[in-house]
Formats: sequence, C-alpha cells, structure tokens
Amino acid sequence: MKTIKRIALITVCISILYIALSELLTFTELSLRTWVNVMGQIILVLITPLMLVILILMLLYRNKRIHRIIKIVCAVAAVFGYIFCAFYLFLFILFGTQEEKILTRHLLVTDESGFLGESNYVYYRPVAFFFKTPGEITNADRLEYLEKKYKKEFVVNESGDAICDPEFPEMEVSVYLTREELTDNYIEEMTLWYLLQGYDELGIERDYYLLNLGTEDRDYMCLRVDGRSDISVVAEDISEMIDYTMDKEMADNASSIYQENLGRIYFSFGKDEQDYTGVIYFGGKERGPLVDIEAVVSIAYQQEFAGEDEQGQPLKEAHERYEDTTGRGYEEEDTPAYIEEEPEPDYREEAAKVVYDAVLAKEGYSYEVCYNAKGNLYIDLGSKESEDDKTYYYRLVYDRPSKNGACELFVLYRSAGGMDEEVIEDMYAVEMNSGKVVISGKKAWSDVGTNEYRELTGE
Repeated sequence: MKTIKRIALITVCISILYIALSELLTFTELSLRTWVNVMGQIILVLITPLMLVILILMLLYRNKRIHRIIKIVCAVAAVFGYIFCAFYLFLFILFGTQEEKILTRHLLVTDESGFLGESNYVYYRPVAFFFKTPGEITNADRLEYLEKKYKKEFVVNESGDAICDPEFPEMEVSVYLTREELTDNYIEEMTLWYLLQGYDELGIERDYYLLNLGTEDRDYMCLRVDGRSDISVVAEDISEMIDYTMDKEMADNASSIYQENLGRIYFSFGKDEQDYTGVIYFGGKERGPLVDIEAVVSIAYQQEFAGEDEQGQPLKEAHERYEDTTGRGYEEEDTPAYIEEEPEPDYREEAAKVVYDAVLAKEGYSYEVCYNAKGNLYIDLGSKESEDDKTYYYRLVYDRPSKNGACELFVLYRSAGGMDEEVIEDMYAVEMNSGKVVISGKKAWSDVGTNEYRELTGE
C-alpha cells in the first residue's frame, strides 16, 4: 500500500511539473522535445489516472462499512471507465504527436501540421537534451551530413559560401533542406566532372548538352543520338565514358562512391535541350553488372519513333514523298529505299536481353531466343539441377506492357517436365527509358509484388 502511494505521489508530481513547464516555455523560444512531450502526456493522462483509480479502489475495499455489492459495482465502473478513457487518450497521443526527425546532431525537423492540415515543417536545435529552440541549417550541419553520408572529408571554401571536396576544390557541392530531409548534388557533380573529363580525353566527337530536370544546381550530361544508325556508336561512347568514370573515381578516392550510389548519363534523339529520351544508370550496390547499353538505346529509339522512317517522318508521309518524287502513286510492287532496309530488331527481344544481363546471366542460365506457334516470344534459359538432385527447365516469357506503359513485363517459369507443369519463379519489369530491371517477388498472378515494382509499373 505504501509503495503504491509513493508511486502515485511521484506520478502526480511529474504531471504537475510537465504542465507547469509546458505553460512557462510558451513565454520563451524554448520548447520541449517531442519525446519529452510524449512521455509527459503518457504520464499525465494515462499513468497518473491509473494510479489514482488503484488508490481509490484500495481505499474502497478497506472500508468495511460499504456493502460488497456496492464495492463490486464501483470497481467495475472505475475499471471500465478508465479503459474507455485511456483508449481514446492513447489514440489522441498516437495520432496527434508531432513527429521529430533528427537530420544531424544539431538539427531537428518537426511536422507541426496537426491532424488534417498541410505539412508544416519547422526546424530546431536541441538544447540541454530535453529542450529545443528554432534554428536554421548552417555549413556545420551541411559538412556533418556530407561526411556521414559519403564517409570522407569536406571543407568550406575560402569565401565561406560553398562546400567542396578537398580533392576537387573547383567543384561546389550544394546541400538542400527540403521538407523533412537533407539532399545534395555531390554524386551528380562528381559524375558530370568525370564524364566531361572522359569526353575530352577519350576524344568523343558528338554533340552533348547539360540537362537540368528542374532541380537547381543538378545538371546531367546528355548525348545526342543521330538516328538509328548511330545507336551502336553512341552505346560504345557511353560505355567508354562510364568505364573511364568508374576507373578514375576508384583511382582518385579511397573507396568508390559508385559502390553505394548511382551515376547516370542521358541520351536524346531530339533537338530540344530540355528534353531527353532515356538514361543509363551505373554503379549502386543493388544494380549488378552494367546493362546492355545498345539494347537500352535501341528500345528507347523504337518507343520514340514507332512507325517512322530513318528521317524521323511517319511512314504515311514517306509514302506521300515517294509519290511526289516519282510522279505516280505508291504500289505494292514498288520498293522504296526505306523498305529495303533490314527490319528493326524486336524491342521485346532487346528488353528480354536486358533482364538476362541484369539478373539471370550471373545465375548461370543459358540464352536462346524462341517463339512459340502463336508467335509469342520466350527465352529458353536451359536447365539446372536443384539441391534435391532434380533437373528443372527454365524459360523467360514476355508477358505484356505495364499498366502505365513505362515497362515491359516478363515471367520466369520453371518446370520439371513439359510446359503443363510450369510454376512461376518470379516476374520482372524493364523500364524502357532507362533499362532498369526490377524483381517483383511475385510467384503467382494474384501476388501484388514489391513497392518498387508497383511504383515502376503503375500496377
């Protein structure tokens, strides 16, 4: 009994202290940290009432003059009343708490939007562990963020208005404070630096421009592709520049930034410098070997110029030009120059090759392009022995375009005998403009797949 009284007294004192502090701090710039607020609210509205209910019930049962039935009724009412109130108060604390996120050791962000309001992010600095005060990001915060993320030293330049890598003092690094996170352009600046250097040293002779996708201080290199006949050449140029970038970065730094992060180089068939056709990613711990660049560019070309001739004109207009230059109408037996060219490869085959190179090749599968009697594409991947000494046969089957039209979808089947015994091993999506391959984790048509798969395909 004495122990419970002491605990109740302590919790009441803490509740009073929490109320007093909350009121006094409204007259200063200081405020309680989010976790302190949560603890205070729990003690105030959950623990303190619980201890008081227990004390009342104990005193009630010690009083022998009160009838037993009255005691039971009072006890049941007190318990159910507390449970009812505690449940709703807990929901209020749970959904009404302002989430506090630590950006750096000396910078916090809190969303003070309330229950239904728009996001309202306010930035603070921790003070004396329990408190916080409004603050803004400083160069010290930026340096701490960069050094923690990239595990290397960064410095502020002599003018004090920019941050740079000591190994590349001419290159300025920007750190952005957006909503509830810090982002930077270090990878983009390093990639552009190396790609431009490689462009000059490798003697690449093609037009390029700096592409800005609407983000300040974040430019990308975009190479121009001069039609279908230039695809293999631009693929070779991109491959050489990526190899140069990876090799130079490994030589200049103790550990390559591309082991964890993605570099990118864009390409375009258009003339508008604010436009691009596709992108090639390289690096990143989860991407595996570099994709077949020529296949990615070829797929992008077919998506961009479906139904057009070499000059970029629709086929109907090409027929009309043929009629104009010969003085007679187009006939079936006529064979204009653009019809005599070899047909373009099936973009589905190109997409299947991208999946194979990115995922299946390293698992030891073979590769043979096949079509069934209905003309549907599939890739014969050969056979493999399993741990139970059974031989299974595998094939990668083209399914369809994704719901949002951005990807081509494939299904990996496994069978111990004929096609009637096939089971789904996995499903894959190939993003057409980038060659990015995402493993869905789906082993049945009813499975929903990973978040990344659903976001990429719109399904």
